[in-house]
Amino acid sequence: MMKTHAPLLPYVIAFWLGTCLGLCALSVGHFILIVWTIAGCWIGFKWSLHFTLNRFLLFLVCSGLGFVRASNYLERVTTQEGDLVVLSLKSCKPQPIQHGRNIYSYARTNDLGKVGLVWPNSLPFPSANSVAIGRWYPYKEAQVGTFNVKRYYESLGCNGVFIPLHSILTDSAFPISTSYRLKMKNRLEIAGVDKHALGFMMGLSTGDKSLLSTKVKSLFSKAGLSHLLAVSGYHVGLIGFVPLLFIRSRRRELKFMSGFGLVVIWSFILACGSPWSAIRSGIMVTVSVVGKLASQSVHPWQALCVAAWIVAWIDPYSPQQLGTQLSFAATAGILTVVSKPKWLLIRIPIAAQLSTLAWLACVFQTLPIFFLPLNVIASLLVSVVGALIGLGSMALCIHTEVGNGMLRLGGFVASKSIEGLERLESMTHLEMTVVSPDNFVAASLSGVAWLFKDTIPLLLSRCVSGAALCYVVFNFLVKFK
Repeated sequence: MMKTHAPLLPYVIAFWLGTCLGLCALSVGHFILIVWTIAGCWIGFKWSLHFTLNRFLLFLVCSGLGFVRASNYLERVTTQEGDLVVLSLKSCKPQPIQHGRNIYSYARTNDLGKVGLVWPNSLPFPSANSVAIGRWYPYKEAQVGTFNVKRYYESLGCNGVFIPLHSILTDSAFPISTSYRLKMKNRLEIAGVDKHALGFMMGLSTGDKSLLSTKVKSLFSKAGLSHLLAVSGYHVGLIGFVPLLFIRSRRRELKFMSGFGLVVIWSFILACGSPWSAIRSGIMVTVSVVGKLASQSVHPWQALCVAAWIVAWIDPYSPQQLGTQLSFAATAGILTVVSKPKWLLIRIPIAAQLSTLAWLACVFQTLPIFFLPLNVIASLLVSVVGALIGLGSMALCIHTEVGNGMLRLGGFVASKSIEGLERLESMTHLEMTVVSPDNFVAASLSGVAWLFKDTIPLLLSRCVSGAALCYVVFNFLVKFK
């Protein structure tokens, strides 16, 4: 019997499917096949959210709503290749990727939504709002060395690619995210944090990975620790942990102090450039806190569904972004284990990794070998470094030397941790190559079915797991026949 913690879940899935259909990322035939499969599982297995005609009609209505939202979103996007357009650029990312004569980044615009930027080095890259004239192109297969331009922009969910010819700065003031990053960078440099640790601490506290060398980024990726450098639920939890403790108080006036925690969390999210993984976490925390203040218990699955709906409504391209998919998949995996408090330090990284293995195997075709022990150790070290960054920043307002000392200590811990990771890489391989992605996806699907055995009907979990294992065994026998 399914433990229905999220009656909203099927309707969120329907909305995401509708947006994919509206953006032509899903064909009509595939859409019908997926809906048919979901309806068959809904009818054929014993769900506590019983199948009824009204619920299925609501499912279809949500799909239609997603289709309409995506279609309206697309109306702002020109479809003529090479059109000369004028765009108002905002939220340009401060950590662009540079290859050859161009800078590859992306920005939100008032005219076309989110677009990829192929910015010539001859033009100053904007750190604030600007107006640019240039040409818009749909995605094209393009390879610059080992850098796949099309895959990069598709993973970000951009509407197309914009190549500017001329740009005019319209706002001399830096956006809040740029100002915050510059201020944090200045604090760490004054405190005397070394170069290695500076890049890591900037990534941890602001999401800005531009100061990290390619070698260190690759090191974190091989070790399965890249998520530490992307602002997500882990970072939001560190920021709002203390203020949100007031929500457990029985005294009403102290309970409402948790609202201050929400202000801190959303200020942090805006300062970090509002990545979807952080917005997802912020929405989930906000829904939970509001429910507590209203004396209603909101299950995390419901909060995740609300976040998924809001994110896809704001940006219909977001369900297609690799980062968004990994964020929601990892969170869903974590929610399957957090109800049992024992061994969470080990079970959480296993659940998050298992939920995202299929994506990693297909997209990157490599997998980290030591993800479990490294994530357990990293969670402790990162908590220490994050606490020292926060306490040190606050202490600077009271006593400069104490604040700088805390920041230097955080830098020391971060630097020694990176050095330890480099020594481990010199002694052994940190990742393995996935030779057969199809077989691996099937095997990982079996693990995911087991992971969600308390969330979906047990019989369905066993059927999916058994079918996936049979597929792997059959392919293995055919290969060695």
